[in-house]
Amino acid sequence: AAVAAPLRFEDLTIDDDLPLLERVVRYCRSGIALQRLVHVKMLAETADAVGANATIQSLTSLLPPLVNDPESIIRQHLASQLLPLSLTCLYNSQKVTTRSPHNERGYKLLTTTLLAHLHTLITDHDVDVRRAASDSISVLALHISPEDVPSLILSIPIRLAAKKENTTDDNGLAEELRITSANLLGELAALHDVKQVLPK
Repeated sequence: AAVAAPLRFEDLTIDDDLPLLERVVRYCRSGIALQRLVHVKMLAETADAVGANATIQSLTSLLPPLVNDPESIIRQHLASQLLPLSLTCLYNSQKVTTRSPHNERGYKLLTTTLLAHLHTLITDHDVDVRRAASDSISVLALHISPEDVPSLILSIPIRLAAKKENTTDDNGLAEELRITSANLLGELAALHDVKQVLPK
């Protein structure tokens, strides 16, 4: 079997002359994990710099392969970056302290696509990825319309808790997901008045 050639310095070089958005788009798709990691960590600052429209048009298309990146550290940082990126899509700003009026296009993207990415990440095999996704979900719940919280937010820990053991290749993941579910419910209860959003 052929052995992969070692990385050369030129392979790791990043073109700093590229505009920020173009640079992040290019290197988040890199075949080199270190380049992906560096630029995944820049998603939030890039979203903040370019605003909601460019974030929705250019940055969100980078997310699907990153959600399934083979490197858990990249998935973990992505889970954390999804919170400020989502706030940019919602409000065209990451400096939001209350429920300001949101951008409808950004809200639709959050509720259909970005939360789905976080749902994938919260079921990850790596505990640090799950913890980062849980933290993002619990804060984003503050920005979800109260009538949408049961179906969009509370359904996540409920589905995690209902995961069945898979005896072939589970390695205790179902039990870990139940722990993640309990922790997320605790975070949600601490941040929100859950009584107001639980179904009667």
